[in-house]
Amino acid sequence: MAIKAIIFDIDGVLADSRRAVVHNTRELMREFGFVVPDEKIEKMSSAHSAETVLLALAPELKGNGALLRQMLARLSQLTAENLHLISPLPVVEAVPSLSKRYLLAVATNRRASANMVLERLGIRHYFSAVITSADAPPKPDPTMLKIACERLRITPGQAIFIGDNEEDRLAGSRAGVQTWLVGDDIKRFMDEKLRGL
Repeated sequence: MAIKAIIFDIDGVLADSRRAVVHNTRELMREFGFVVPDEKIEKMSSAHSAETVLLALAPELKGNGALLRQMLARLSQLTAENLHLISPLPVVEAVPSLSKRYLLAVATNRRASANMVLERLGIRHYFSAVITSADAPPKPDPTMLKIACERLRITPGQAIFIGDNEEDRLAGSRAGVQTWLVGDDIKRFMDEKLRGL
């Protein structure tokens, strides 16, 4: 079946956001009076939704939905304030040319900040759909990818999902979407995968 669309994860694929995520999470926990070792924050800072991270770092939030929502709202503010800590990864360079041949979408565990990050990278206008954890359960649940396919009006077999971790691989597999993981060597990934599209 011919590929008609490419669905991207944001963090670790399009954006190097690790420094921002660690910084913002550290600030958030400090502001709300939670003492969490930096190592624990760094370990939880990739692949997980913000809600999952906060519940892992402060389990007592499970019984306090109001405080959790307040912290998530503040985390969105911190993300907006610190967009300068996010930088593009090399895959961003391929987005304009890929958009001429394929429909493009994003499926990310980010929630409110997905469009902000894409704007920061200067590529938001290339994407026909941006699906976040506000639209569906976070990956590895496959729903985000299924919604992306529906919005693009394609079948899962007509899409490639580009992610960077096990949660992405599982989500793609469960959705029936061919999944490519970027891995540590992004230049090699681009040479071997993206240039051939």
